[in-house]
Amino acid sequence: MAEVDITINGRSYRISCKDGEEERIKSLATLINNQVQKLSDKIGQLGEARMILLASLVLLDKSDEIEKEAEKIISITSEKIEKLAKSFSNEWKK
Repeated sequence: MAEVDITINGRSYRISCKDGEEERIKSLATLINNQVQKLSDKIGQLGEARMILLASLVLLDKSDEIEKEAEKIISITSEKIEKLAKSFSNEWKK
């Protein structure tokens, strides 16, 4: 088990993670820290736990929106592929 030090809102935390996941954890912590800073600039400090919670909710909301958009794109693409496959099948039957 590896450990990685991260900093969020000026405070350091030591996080345990699986070996090899250190850079991913640092990257995710940077996303959270950046969001905390944006929120802090907009609304000021609300307390550490509330800032981190709010930043996490904002990031999860963005992630959820992106996931829904990706699902729409996959569905539309799948429908187009099916139409093309039917079109080719009909052409070959002639």
